[in-house]
Amino acid sequence: MRILTTLLALALACAAPLAGAAAPLKLEHAIELRAQAVSSPVIANGKLYIGAEDGNLYAFDLASRKVAWLYHAGAGIGSTPAVAEGTIYVLARDGRLHAVDAQTGVLRWEFATQGEARFAAYGLYGSGKKAAPTTDPWDFWLSSPVVGDGRVYFGSSDERLYALDAKTGIVQWAFKSGGMIHAAPALSGKTLVFGSWDGAVYALDAGSGKQLWRYQTETEQKTSTLFGVQAPPLVDGDTVYIGSRDAYFYALDLASGKMKWRYNGKGSWVISGAVADARHVYFGTSDTNLLVGLEKRTGQPLFEHDTKVWTYATPVLAGGTVYGASMRGELFALDAANGRLQWAWRTPESLADDFGLLDAKSGKFDSKRLFEGPQSMLASIEHVKRLGAFISTPAWHDGQLIAVTADGRILFFR
Repeated sequence: MRILTTLLALALACAAPLAGAAAPLKLEHAIELRAQAVSSPVIANGKLYIGAEDGNLYAFDLASRKVAWLYHAGAGIGSTPAVAEGTIYVLARDGRLHAVDAQTGVLRWEFATQGEARFAAYGLYGSGKKAAPTTDPWDFWLSSPVVGDGRVYFGSSDERLYALDAKTGIVQWAFKSGGMIHAAPALSGKTLVFGSWDGAVYALDAGSGKQLWRYQTETEQKTSTLFGVQAPPLVDGDTVYIGSRDAYFYALDLASGKMKWRYNGKGSWVISGAVADARHVYFGTSDTNLLVGLEKRTGQPLFEHDTKVWTYATPVLAGGTVYGASMRGELFALDAANGRLQWAWRTPESLADDFGLLDAKSGKFDSKRLFEGPQSMLASIEHVKRLGAFISTPAWHDGQLIAVTADGRILFFR
């Protein structure tokens, strides 16, 4: 078991300030969850909430950084919590959505979907003829809830988008899509937008569940590699920004669903969510290893920063800085206006790289080491997680950057 004082001592040496850049952040504190985590940290009412794969939903007091309470969901938590009106909502891998008192951690109600699972397909990634579908190792998340107008909305592996009464958990309506729904929906006014593993982006009337429009991204079904919408949408003004595993990032009209423009990811999935300021939108890519800044109106590139490896976590905007988090255990800060690197930090495990996953010269993953050995792809991803990979999205709160590693550490930077 790691010793936190040793971790802190090592990690402080891993920050890389750059000449002429803004003052770098420093690691102040770390908390061991002792369980893997893909859930992103959420902050409300002086507490930090985070779900873990051991089934625990944690509430930490932000001032003391001590556990205020924990709630055991009975199964791993693959979604990010939503907090509203004194209740915290979270979806567990056994298909139950839990509504928990945000102050005490006491269960208020729970609702069961028809089941949660990873995406799987025959012939996935060229896996050939098999008796059963191949499970997708990159399908990390369950749908994270969003709350509004007295309802909690979330998607499910049973292909439905649910609207429940936020106080009682009673179903208000359920919309059947054409595929699993593992991304968080976005609520804008009376419109609910989400993506599905059928490769489509849907807009529904939030009150009735009636479909307003459906936009179909491209689908490649021979190996199901460039197929499906895993990214959460960002609704900004009259535009929906969303990435797809078809290797494009889209700007869609919120009212009609018509495409305004799309960014060509050159064969790379866009799984990251997006953030936007007044003029630009920012997101990460997978195989092209980029954090991208685009002009919101036209989709023209502002910058394409090389992250070396897959970037699935949604970036964070704070002032004029974009904070990113990558799968090699790196946090970094870019000037939002031009993409210039201001600060970078890597986990001690990433720098040590005991399993030899990273190429010493390029800093990128060694694909032969990861994928051409006797181990399965799922096993290879477990090795990546042990680098302190960032899969969940960091949070910015009160001058702090708070990030959670896939192997279960909450890191506080200031």
